[in-house]
Amino acid sequence: MGVNIGDFLKPSPYFADTFRFFLKRFSSQQSLFNWFIKQAGDFTAPFEFPEILKDHPKTLVFLPREMERCTAFLHAMPDAWFKNVHFFAHESLHALISAKRSHAFYYSDRECRFGEAVFNELQDKIQTYTPEVCIYLGDKFLPRLFLAKTSGAACRIGFDVSDVYPFLNISLQKNESSEAALIAKYYGVSK
Repeated sequence: MGVNIGDFLKPSPYFADTFRFFLKRFSSQQSLFNWFIKQAGDFTAPFEFPEILKDHPKTLVFLPREMERCTAFLHAMPDAWFKNVHFFAHESLHALISAKRSHAFYYSDRECRFGEAVFNELQDKIQTYTPEVCIYLGDKFLPRLFLAKTSGAACRIGFDVSDVYPFLNISLQKNESSEAALIAKYYGVSK
């Protein structure tokens, strides 16, 4: 099996295009996971689950990239849930989030890479927002998981994500309920 030199010339999905991160292109997924954990730190403030969700705490929601999945989740959530919620979303979801009269931190694919100036700005904005809870939907993408961990939220919820601890520290199992139904139940809101 030969090495395709073109693969090394493509932009990294995780890192800015700088020499500092060039060698990371050759790292294994486990090595990258460990590196991002080391950068994020492994401390988490104590909290009580599910009590932390009862009074609609300041919540940051990392939306999935897929329009259909994001639309299904947002339309399934009761209007009362959107109180105190801020989203982290791909720029392609702007119209959908605006239709819900919600606020978001938007990113593009090139901007959501560790080491990019915009990535650092997004991290600062998230930390300034000071969420108490973080809900992570979508694929397990290391730079976004890093942002969830460094958000300052003690409670970081995902679905079927026990393999990405400590980025996310609560792993809910969907079973027969949807993500939206489980979140609505824990927040004590209904359609």
